[in-house]
Amino acid sequence: MTVSSFFPGHIRLRGEMIKDKDIFEAFEKAASSHKAVRKIERNERTGSLCIEYDAKALPLSKFEIFREDLPELKKLSDAYISGKVEKEIIIEKISELWEKLKNA
Repeated sequence: MTVSSFFPGHIRLRGEMIKDKDIFEAFEKAASSHKAVRKIERNERTGSLCIEYDAKALPLSKFEIFREDLPELKKLSDAYISGKVEKEIIIEKISELWEKLKNA
């Protein structure tokens, strides 16, 4: 999974794991729990997830907390796609990251 675009108010993620309904729902549930998130959309065919949010309520600087976590999520994503990691581990990591953001 990669961050394909990221600017104030908009994040787009791409990756095969986003095509999985349960993983998308975990993203949706976790992201929706943040008051700044306005809209979450998925393109199942391309494996793309777009999160629109209020940039004033959630400035880009807050996303710095993910700097160390994103490479780990990428490794987990790759392992999931190759069948080496169960989706529950991915879902748990997604929830963990959004909790971290809510508390930042």
